[in-house]
Amino acid sequence: MNKYIITLLLSFLFASSAAAALKLNDTAPTFSLRDIEGNDFYLSQYVGASKKEKGNGLILSFFASWCVACRNELPLINSHVDELRDKGIKVVIIDLKEDFDTIGALLEELKVDKPVVLSDRYGKVSEKYQVRFLPTTFFIGADGQVKDIIFGEMKDQRELKTAAEKLLK
Repeated sequence: MNKYIITLLLSFLFASSAAAALKLNDTAPTFSLRDIEGNDFYLSQYVGASKKEKGNGLILSFFASWCVACRNELPLINSHVDELRDKGIKVVIIDLKEDFDTIGALLEELKVDKPVVLSDRYGKVSEKYQVRFLPTTFFIGADGQVKDIIFGEMKDQRELKTAAEKLLK
């Protein structure tokens, strides 16, 4: 009987979490954070109804230094920043709950130097985006709408490029 109750409670917990998750075509929650160089970053400067002239959207990837899949994925993302920028797509990576010293050491180790790097030190932005595991990557169109979401590690450039193409439509 206790196993049944525990199973039922866990099912309810996870089902309600999944139902609340950010979905395709939802408006991306706005936020502002400091970047690794000390500058303020405002999502609203890059996407939103009147921001089409600023580019074709933004790739927003949440990561942490302790996440093995993130460590595998960050160099892949870094290797495509220039190509994506040429298409009007900005690449932003957000570390979850770590300081810039930890983030900087990781990025130096992995030779990741091209994306905009932000720290969600207190987890407020990841809460807005309902990030439940890492890495999670959002593809946000110039209109501010979520065009694609990749949960977990992107294994190859094809997966990244296919999702990024949705920002150009």
